[in-house]
Amino acid sequence: MQRRPSREPSPGRHWLEPVCGWLALAIPLLVTIARASPSTQWRDDLPVVRSLGFIPIGGEGVLSSVLTQVLALMPVGGRLLRASVASAIGLALAARLAYALGRRVLDANALTPRLGPVLALVAALTATLAPAWQLEGTIAGGATLGAALALAGLALRPRADVRDARVWLAYGALVAATVLENHAAGLALAVALGVQVAVLGELPPRRSVALFGVGLGAVAAVLLAPVLLRPLSDHDWVGLGYGLARAPASASPAPRPDALAAWLADVGVVAVGLAVAGGVWGLARPRTRWLALPLAALVVADVLFPAGAGGLLAADPRASLRLLAIIVLAVSGALGVQTLVLGLSRARIPMARPAAVLLVLFQLTLLLMTAEDASYVADRGAQFGAEVWTEEALGDLPPRAALLVRSPAVVWRLWAARLVRGERPDVVIAPLPLMDRPGVTRALIAAEPELAALVRDMTINGRPSELGLSTLADARPLFVELDPSWSRRLVDHLSPRPLWLGFAPHALGRSDREPALERGQRAFDRALAAAASPAYRDRATLWILAERAREQAVVLAALGDYEAVQRMLVDLRKIDPSDPFAQELEARLARRARGRVDVEGLLSLR
Repeated sequence: MQRRPSREPSPGRHWLEPVCGWLALAIPLLVTIARASPSTQWRDDLPVVRSLGFIPIGGEGVLSSVLTQVLALMPVGGRLLRASVASAIGLALAARLAYALGRRVLDANALTPRLGPVLALVAALTATLAPAWQLEGTIAGGATLGAALALAGLALRPRADVRDARVWLAYGALVAATVLENHAAGLALAVALGVQVAVLGELPPRRSVALFGVGLGAVAAVLLAPVLLRPLSDHDWVGLGYGLARAPASASPAPRPDALAAWLADVGVVAVGLAVAGGVWGLARPRTRWLALPLAALVVADVLFPAGAGGLLAADPRASLRLLAIIVLAVSGALGVQTLVLGLSRARIPMARPAAVLLVLFQLTLLLMTAEDASYVADRGAQFGAEVWTEEALGDLPPRAALLVRSPAVVWRLWAARLVRGERPDVVIAPLPLMDRPGVTRALIAAEPELAALVRDMTINGRPSELGLSTLADARPLFVELDPSWSRRLVDHLSPRPLWLGFAPHALGRSDREPALERGQRAFDRALAAAASPAYRDRATLWILAERAREQAVVLAALGDYEAVQRMLVDLRKIDPSDPFAQELEARLARRARGRVDVEGLLSLR
């Protein structure tokens, strides 16, 4: 059996080691908390509902939900800010673990008591102060804790000859916690551990494997108890949230770039080049290969299953893979710099040692540049677009209104606002994709009995009827999101306003729609100004506003109110002057002869 490569005995612990270790923990923690979000963002709505509402959604986020509940007891800041601290703590732990991982890799390459701690610290800060880590660490329910647990699992793997039963039980518990906090992080950890065990040939005995399985199963059973017992709960709204998490989501408006483009955007071309050089060197040397191959597996996982660019309306479930890959790139870059510095210091050429010092200083410069780039996109204190949209979308509704919402992202936004600040408990929020599910129908009919006819329509036909919508509109002021499959009879009932479509019990005329459109324009302008502020351009809120403007334009064009359509096109141009929907609608308006504009397929243009 191949043994783990041994390294030379350390001549003694340098004083830089503990200092850099504490800095690797403290600096990311303080920086991230200073940037933490004091208001909800679109991407953290589902984790906010899961953690602050303590609802077992999707079998993920178990530990972060518990940590959020504990932090909610702190008498500092608002409830949401305290929830964001959980992600900041996960980021700080990941930075400290990245420092320990960097020290292990650098020491395996060559013992440099003064240079090693500095380079490991720079690697940890370069990764965790990068935009990707900061965007996840400054919101509630980010992927940082899952990535930190995966790093802990890789760093704390017991040797095969360890006989202490408590070690294997604890390690099984750690792996179970990683999987249930973030499935992608747990899978990445399993792959990295498999690669490392295969390289070393350190197969633990059956007793150790059995103890590992006992620890994993016991912790998994405890953490999954809320999910397993949820069907026995009398709280139907818990089932409603669980069902919505499984509902098919609409197409994400965020692009999904390839891994290389994302790495270059986060750490830069030079840093990626150094990482490639360090990775090749680590894989080539036998004494570092057992450490470099598992890290390379994490990078390959991000290449094969790339995360999104941080989804606009929802967090990407594979975001932890991107975070782990950035950690690996930073550590590999430190290995490359160490190798070059040692080569220069030993070279018998003029100015070799000053060149080695300048190379280390250049690495520090790259760290500062990365941190500065993150400060422009990750300072949540200036990002209030989603909050203003929520205030206008809910605050302008009449008492006891009812909302029929098609988009899961909008449902999570409204529920998060209700949970964090108690927004509009009088409003009934009905998610149309789940209207045919028994648990959902019980909860909604209990809140509003007149929903029974609409529930029957959705269960039998999969779409609402004029009778079902009109019955509900007679009982409560009704507002909806447009469904392109609705018939012309339903469209005649709609009253466009910039943030919602009102639905009247009877068909409306043009004079009935004009006042609502004028009153709602101020709400749209305020939300647009907050989302497109000079400090930060909130692409998620702008996308939602553009979707609303497109819906209004389609309805108005179908009803023949072309003057109001032109105003909607002006709003769309404010958001995106090259919007393909606006260009196509303008073309159809220009070539129409008589009759109404054909709006078929317009909403498919993004």
